[in-house]
Amino acid sequence: MIAANTAKDVVLQFDVGPCLEAGSDPVAWIDANPGRIRSMHVKDWAPGKGYQVLLGDGIGKWKKIFKAAEKTGGVEYYLIEQEGSALPPLETAQHCLDNFRKLHS
Repeated sequence: MIAANTAKDVVLQFDVGPCLEAGSDPVAWIDANPGRIRSMHVKDWAPGKGYQVLLGDGIGKWKKIFKAAEKTGGVEYYLIEQEGSALPPLETAQHCLDNFRKLHS
């Protein structure tokens, strides 16, 4: 694990999508690196759809992930990221933003 082999004062950018794809628990990863996660890629993932799933429609347990990022991780910035969908680009962006607002409340 890269994070485990860096100094504790090195800040991290955490990409949730690959964590989900690998079958890892994003909350456990955040908790294992307290205060080091300054930015987080908010990207969902689902079996059979991969990254084509929109934020909130995959397997990410976003309310728990956001809580851990803010309580333990030290997050300062969220970057909502999407690698394509069946919807047109602006609809995709709107759907992801709407779901971010619902899941982050």
